[in-house]
Amino acid sequence: MSEPVPSDENLRKVREKVMQLAREIEQMSGQNLPPQIFFQEFLTRVVTAVGARAGAVWMIEETGRLGLSAQVNLDQTGLRERPGAIQLNEKLLVDVLQTGEARTIGHGGEAKLPTEHILVLSALHKEKNCVGVVELFQRADVPVKAQSGYMQFLEQMCGYASRFIEGRRKNPTETADLKNQFWTDFEQFMLRVQRSLNEQEVADAAASDARSLLGIDRLSVVTRAGRSIRVRAVSGQSSVNQRANLVVSMKKLSRRVIEMGETLLYTGKIEGLPPQIEQPLAGFVQESGSRMVMLVPMFESGALVRKQGEEEDRKQKVKRPKAFGCLVIEQISESEPVAQLEQRAELLADHVGAALWNARQHSRIFGLSLWKLVGKSFEWFRGRKLAITLAVLAGTAGLVAAGGLIKMDYPVDASGKMMPVAQTAIFAKWDGEIPKSGLHVKGGERVQKDVDVLIEMENDELDEQILQAQAEIDKQTELLKNRQAEIEVAQSILGASGQEGSSAAENLARLRVEESRTKADLVIAQIHRDTLMNRRKEKMTIVAPSSGIIPDFQLEQLLQDRPVRQGDHLFDIMDDQGPWHMELLVEEKRMGHILRAQQERIAKGESGDLPVEFSLATQPDRRFKGKLKRTATRSTTDTELGTVFELIAEADEGQELPTQRIGAEVEVRIYCGKVTAAFRYFGDVVETVQRWIWL
Repeated sequence: MSEPVPSDENLRKVREKVMQLAREIEQMSGQNLPPQIFFQEFLTRVVTAVGARAGAVWMIEETGRLGLSAQVNLDQTGLRERPGAIQLNEKLLVDVLQTGEARTIGHGGEAKLPTEHILVLSALHKEKNCVGVVELFQRADVPVKAQSGYMQFLEQMCGYASRFIEGRRKNPTETADLKNQFWTDFEQFMLRVQRSLNEQEVADAAASDARSLLGIDRLSVVTRAGRSIRVRAVSGQSSVNQRANLVVSMKKLSRRVIEMGETLLYTGKIEGLPPQIEQPLAGFVQESGSRMVMLVPMFESGALVRKQGEEEDRKQKVKRPKAFGCLVIEQISESEPVAQLEQRAELLADHVGAALWNARQHSRIFGLSLWKLVGKSFEWFRGRKLAITLAVLAGTAGLVAAGGLIKMDYPVDASGKMMPVAQTAIFAKWDGEIPKSGLHVKGGERVQKDVDVLIEMENDELDEQILQAQAEIDKQTELLKNRQAEIEVAQSILGASGQEGSSAAENLARLRVEESRTKADLVIAQIHRDTLMNRRKEKMTIVAPSSGIIPDFQLEQLLQDRPVRQGDHLFDIMDDQGPWHMELLVEEKRMGHILRAQQERIAKGESGDLPVEFSLATQPDRRFKGKLKRTATRSTTDTELGTVFELIAEADEGQELPTQRIGAEVEVRIYCGKVTAAFRYFGDVVETVQRWIWL
């Protein structure tokens, strides 16, 4: 007889009871209780919450061995009665102490159990060290899916118990010493982050030093410039891969927090969080595995000395500080924040934000490196007025002369992809569906022209028409057989009577006319069926129109069991063994230089192909030569660059290019003739001013 299924109301009551017990344990972890009372009350609530048969708390004593600190129904497990059970159980406890990881041990595996129960174990921590183990004895018929839930619940409750252990180790003298040590370390930290005016150096120093200062597992510095979010530094890492999954999810979450301008604290619960935070937060927690996450925004620094007056005071009250970054604080093993984390994190965010904002303001100075060199040179002129005057005049004249006389190549930068010249697009010839058995090629597979069958599509309507045509053929065939049989009977009757003008002769003539009509209908039906069959072969079957390789490696996921319509683009065939070229995109505002240079070369009787230099993403340390071959006569739109023109460039012969990959990124510099050095470096500024004035 099966067990009764609990109702939704009973499940809700059980869930509320478990949550109530968990809240009681969390509250007790912050109280000043004797250890014996805390662990006994803690264990009683944990055993009740998970419905365990028994439980025990084992702590490392001064002798170095495990001692029993609290127990519930331990005598009912048979642990003390079974020979060797205590030694076997102690070995399992030591394994958990050594690894620090929660475990669920059931029957049927390689591990031997000291009792007939399923064991659920989790370690207790003190200053990142394992100091004890909580052991639950669960009944043997517990479902496998429920076992992992018990382990996660016990691990979370052990986090509260570890917080209780951490809180007891701090007496008033130790607390005062820790506070003094924090402010001493904080002073050294602030001196270091204020020593540099380089934004990246400030972020690296903040990430590496603030982690130990706060006592957390990981700290990251995230900044925003315009609409771009960048993870500047992560503690314990010398560099940050901006494309890593963890970094991408961190940037998505940080963008939301920076836009809100408020601190976000996650300790395993999402109640009370804004709706726009839930999805990016879930993605980041899944990638990072952190149990506690705090994001503290950093704000732009206001003017140190501001204008006075009631109007200015009113503006300052209305104007809200703008966040330009945040600190991402993580705890991997514990969901409860360390003591005073929120206050100290906000304090650090204010100081780190001020240092980063000052560094950013400093880096915004145009020509900073040049001005540093000029300033260093000017130090020599202190107190030498005549030398200063002559040097300034000579330097100004030299710069003007150099800018007007020195000729330099004017480059236009373009980005694009390396692609084969021969590319054949494959389109659907008819409406239909591509079944799993109808896709005969895979991504990356090489095909032969007019030999390899690529796709065999299905069209239910066409197949139905073929079946109807075949049914019509069968019908006419059967009808023809009947007419021929009737003719034979009529001929035998006519031969027996021997009367030419009788009704038997008329019946025979009629039957022969109907036979001729049936044969004609049969021929028409066969022609109709053959026409439909040929159409299916012609329209439903796609044979390779050219030789090459299919670059789409996810071809099966894109096309299998997918309905398509006539004219839909399915994939491309590219001849990677033939010639290659570079497909480039150039911004509209740069095209004037390219067209002007082409016209000048043509006027001199030369080819309009402009020289280019390019580097491949697969080998960025080398540069190759080439020629700009074709320029589009009309513009197109790109999602990132806006209005662009498409260009085609080819590499010069005789160069040893690296192995070419379809779609490999390429950076190209197109040389558009000689211009003055002044225009080379300041032409963009001039053109920008001209657009503002004339447009």
